[in-house]
Amino acid sequence: MTNLSIGDLANTFQLRRFTSESKSELARLAKELTTGLKADLGAAVAGDFGPFAGIERSLRANEAYKTANNEATSMFAGAQIALESVQSITRDLSPALLTAASARDRTLVTTTAVDARQKFDAVVSRFNTQIADRAVFSGSATDATALASAPEMMVGILASVSGLTSADDIEAAVDTWFDDPGGGFAASGYGGASTDMGPMIVAEGETVEMTVRADDQVVRDTLKGFALATLVAEGILDGDVEGQADLLERAAMRLVAADGDVTTLRASIGTAEQRVEEAQARNAAQASAYELARGELVNADPYETATMLESVYAQIETLYTVTARLSALRFSDYMR
Repeated sequence: MTNLSIGDLANTFQLRRFTSESKSELARLAKELTTGLKADLGAAVAGDFGPFAGIERSLRANEAYKTANNEATSMFAGAQIALESVQSITRDLSPALLTAASARDRTLVTTTAVDARQKFDAVVSRFNTQIADRAVFSGSATDATALASAPEMMVGILASVSGLTSADDIEAAVDTWFDDPGGGFAASGYGGASTDMGPMIVAEGETVEMTVRADDQVVRDTLKGFALATLVAEGILDGDVEGQADLLERAAMRLVAADGDVTTLRASIGTAEQRVEEAQARNAAQASAYELARGELVNADPYETATMLESVYAQIETLYTVTARLSALRFSDYMR
């Protein structure tokens, strides 16, 4: 029988190689046990990165949808808060206007009209709401202010009613100023775009849109009510308490009618908000599923890893023991 052996130098190199491999394996297992991830992704997916790449792409897309959902949620929430505030102001002013109109008292009429002017400013401010430096009610022109200030609009409205002496004519002139597509409000009151804000992608193949703009008829009708009452504060029909009281009554009726339409606008926004919430729920469920699928590919089993770590550690200890024994051998010990 032929015995094969290796020399001392070769044996030394062989032991060093075994030691190096065992240490590398020990470091790999320790890393996997610490991070919970497989150190060699290529081996984990058997060289086929297609499924892993697909999962990663889906997770990145899901993150993008999450950002879009947050932006859409903020935009719609801002619109709801603004419209709710407009309704609150309107509902606070309408009864006061009717009371002043019924009393026909000069002081009460004037005081209420001044209050209406201040509330006109507040309402315009609400329609100029911005979220993250984007105008909510300016349509696609999100970098533009939706409405001119109330005093600026009143300059044009006062010019349109100049010389008029009856409540009917004044009301008609105010209607014309707000509704004329070629001038008045369209030219100097509304600063946004005539197109809606672009659709916001909230899920794969699904978008939502913000379709409420400050040039909507509902908004204009609301502003008409405030403008009619503000005209009294600006001195229209000065000395004619009956005529001024009539204007306040008409303003109140305009505001009461517009309030219901604002509720309809808020309902349409609420529908869009619900779609965003549903998309968020679906995206969250999909993200969890993708995370689990990725985990099956890249996560290391902690029990299996710990067992292998103990095994490699034992091998290294054995290797060190054998190396120590071999290094202690001397030929002279066998020649005595």
